[in-house]
Amino acid sequence: MTSAQTIEYSLGMSKPWTHLLEVELAFRNLPSNMQSLDLILPVWRTGRYVVFDFAGGVQDFSASDGAGKPLAWKKTDKTTWQIQTSGSTTVKARYLVFANEFNLRTRGLNADHAFVDPITVFMYAEPFRKLPLRLRVMPYGNWRVTTGLEAVKGERFTYHAPNYDYFIDCPIEVGTQKEFEFDVAGKKHVLMIYGEGNYDPKRMIEDMTKIVIACKEFWGSLPYERYVFMLHVTPTSSGGTEHINSTIMGARPFIFSDPNAYRNFLGLVAHEFFHTWNVKQIRPKGIHPFDFTKENYTEELWVSEGTTDYYDALLLTRLGYYTADEYLRRIADGIRDDRERPGNLRQSLTESSFDAWVKHWRSTEQAYNFQTDYYSKGANVSLLLDLEIRHRSQNKHSLDDVMRAMFERFPLSGEGFTNADFQRTAEELAGGSLQEFFASFVYGTAPLPWERVLAYAGLKLVPRENDTKPWLGLAVSEAGDRLRVTRVVAGSPAYEASVNVNDEIVAMDGYRVRAADLITRPQEMNGGTTVRLTIFRNEMLRDIEVTLRKRPVPAHTIRKIERPTPVQKAIYEQWLGTKWW
Repeated sequence: MTSAQTIEYSLGMSKPWTHLLEVELAFRNLPSNMQSLDLILPVWRTGRYVVFDFAGGVQDFSASDGAGKPLAWKKTDKTTWQIQTSGSTTVKARYLVFANEFNLRTRGLNADHAFVDPITVFMYAEPFRKLPLRLRVMPYGNWRVTTGLEAVKGERFTYHAPNYDYFIDCPIEVGTQKEFEFDVAGKKHVLMIYGEGNYDPKRMIEDMTKIVIACKEFWGSLPYERYVFMLHVTPTSSGGTEHINSTIMGARPFIFSDPNAYRNFLGLVAHEFFHTWNVKQIRPKGIHPFDFTKENYTEELWVSEGTTDYYDALLLTRLGYYTADEYLRRIADGIRDDRERPGNLRQSLTESSFDAWVKHWRSTEQAYNFQTDYYSKGANVSLLLDLEIRHRSQNKHSLDDVMRAMFERFPLSGEGFTNADFQRTAEELAGGSLQEFFASFVYGTAPLPWERVLAYAGLKLVPRENDTKPWLGLAVSEAGDRLRVTRVVAGSPAYEASVNVNDEIVAMDGYRVRAADLITRPQEMNGGTTVRLTIFRNEMLRDIEVTLRKRPVPAHTIRKIERPTPVQKAIYEQWLGTKWW
């Protein structure tokens, strides 16, 4: 390879109502002895560990040399186009990509706008993956471009990237979106909003600024020169995906005036922004470097996602968006969820991480009962590990210090970390072995010791006995007058009575029910009472008798103990960023 080799991409959208993106790429100054060039479209996108098969949307592929002469090509597998270069030093490829999916944050184009995660649209050649490249976007009509890519000076809608991996980690929005620029700690930031709603950009920027500052103080630096917060505001938008210097998030149009909904939105912002370090810089060895042609197996997603999940609400608490009592109520609710989920005792965090490709992102009706969740349980184990380190070190160290040490020891330019690396770093700061902790709660499925570990912060877990009322043990989704069963807890009354996921519940004891009735009506009855559920299953009406039992896991309250030690008070105050009283 020579320094004169160049890679150029272009992205067009001349008829957006067709949902067809127009893609061209050119490789120039290739070796004259090269006989073929394999172009590959990735099968998955970063931040979501599941195979998508993006190649299915590619159509009208063609290849040519520098003079426009067609070159022969064939597909060698589902995602590889092999071009016979015949000694040509310039190879061009053209193809269309059908793009009409916005909610999974992959690729979408319609009459209103376009969103492109480059990994879902742009092919690459493995031998030239580390070379710098350029992208020219041709917006439709008066549309503009928003992206984390650096603009080429003097060339409108033209951008460059140091390599393909960086390029595909910078999503692109094209349309009439709004942009709001603001500076934090000497770095440029952009809030981009597509869609209309009751949002207040000034308020959002003020809150985002606080989150950026909190993360900078946490980690010690901002690993970018410019950061873009992308936001889609539509009735079906939700969730978010982290990228190297940006994030794409979704929210419904009119949630911003509701205090709880807006706070949840800020939690999403904090989560995705925390990823700027945890997974975008500190990466598990199994996904670093990325192999875009197949699953990248790793047992560390509980750190990348679960620990991030732990810190998003904790950072908001330290910033005052949650009071300490509100945050502790969140933990108490999470404890019930943890102890009630049968899958937490069946699958370890490492197995959940490893099997993300075939289980977590392909959830089935048995998932709740036989799988754990490396997000929620990963967050719980991170919380317990944090307090464990604070307790053992007499509050000299914490999980905060572990994450900062990991950032220093495992830079993006390195090989990536393993669970053993993470455990070793935690042990150094805790001042002793954490083998039993990791064996039990990371590699194993032992029940989490909430009472013992919360006591390290001067807290006690108190069950609400009056909350253990009769229950059915199922969850439903409500659409109009229809109730569809979405979960049946293993061992619950509904489970033992053969209620199935996807059953449509019509009535209880002959009376129509809504979702709330399935909770409140059983609570008014005695344990041992039998109720009759009338359901539709496979379009056939049937009755199922369910014998009620008391809900096995009560709700809890977390309270402060009356006489905390100085260390317990110090742990509480430093952990939550608030005073004991």
